[in-house]
Amino acid sequence: MTVVEEQRKRQREFFALQFQKRLKRSPGYSPLKSSQARERAMFRLFLESFREGSIVVWKSTFVPSEIIYSLGAIPLYIESFSAVAAAIDICPPMLDASEKCGYSRDSCSFLRAVLGASHKDILPRPDALVSTSYYCDGDPKIFDILAEEYKKPHFYLHVPYAAEAEWAVEALAEQLEEITLELARLTGKPFDRERLSEIIQNSNEARKHLLKANELRKHIPAPMLGCEAIDYIASITQLWGSPELVRASKLLCEELEERIEKGVAAVNPERFRLLWCHLRPYYNDEVFNYLEGQHKAVVAFESINLITWKEMNPAKPFRSLAEKLLANPAIGPYERMSREVVRMVRDYQIDGVIWMSPWGCRHFNSMAQLIKDDLRTVLDVPFYILDLECIDKRNYSKEQVRTRLDAFIEVLGGRKEGCTQRG
Repeated sequence: MTVVEEQRKRQREFFALQFQKRLKRSPGYSPLKSSQARERAMFRLFLESFREGSIVVWKSTFVPSEIIYSLGAIPLYIESFSAVAAAIDICPPMLDASEKCGYSRDSCSFLRAVLGASHKDILPRPDALVSTSYYCDGDPKIFDILAEEYKKPHFYLHVPYAAEAEWAVEALAEQLEEITLELARLTGKPFDRERLSEIIQNSNEARKHLLKANELRKHIPAPMLGCEAIDYIASITQLWGSPELVRASKLLCEELEERIEKGVAAVNPERFRLLWCHLRPYYNDEVFNYLEGQHKAVVAFESINLITWKEMNPAKPFRSLAEKLLANPAIGPYERMSREVVRMVRDYQIDGVIWMSPWGCRHFNSMAQLIKDDLRTVLDVPFYILDLECIDKRNYSKEQVRTRLDAFIEVLGGRKEGCTQRG
């Protein structure tokens, strides 16, 4: 066995052991079988990236996984490594390592953790890297650094700001095809358009089930806890195109339908319904457990599970993937996201919005106050901007966070009490 293979084998065994420990951990909720299936699929994909002979393509947030699967390669959404590392509590040393190299502590913690992990050499080695310009402007810069470190090519996908323009679709489709063909040449895997069409069909099937699940979640009381639902991250999961996502999403619909039929409530009694915007803290479940367990305020929906793109055409895979990417409401003027927030508030009968605002997420943070002000002109719904890190638990204070959440819940309670008295 080569030195590299022996090292990867140890890394694989380490992460497998940590994952088994995580599965055995007593959660603060009763997980759905579909959620367990999704989590196992994610971790199997991660472990496979360590296997000798695997072709691994590191991708940033919105690079379509479908083009990577079509080449028989493994798409590694590199920020997801940071989430896994935070969940198994190995992130602080990675963050320390990046800071010792001079990377600012107020930059994105997902990317700082990846940089630290690369310096510690605990990442699966990439064969190529692909990043997009939207909506994380830090990704391309970090990917340039990592490409130089690993001596691998970095392909850059420029996403036009004019997301609703026809020329933007054409320009993006051309880039996607060009990058796919370059990856095929680099990896020695001939590009098979029929294979990509099959993968697009998988994505369509999963999309159909996840759309149905989103409809089922409009039910009152909510059939699913937000602390469980948020990990599906439907808008960016690297499982798009895989049969595993099709199976997990189909099972999710079946379980939600069963819960609704049997009258099973995720939170009982359900006092408030919340909309959560952005990701979540991955180092613990305390925030969601406190909201949903202590305050009976269910997170009825999350912005990252919103599906805004239409069904893709397998006969036109690159154009379809370009349209899917450009349908992201975070691209272009902030009003696109604002309209979606208003729609989610109405569709899920939301009592209050929590907008998580990590320090390093410049693009998302820049929209927070704008959307809060916009929402106020359309709907009279409390909107709370919660400063909270996704990865860096060194910045987390349970008491401070609980105090802020208590104040927000008190506002919701006062409004509901006032409505009852007027009624």
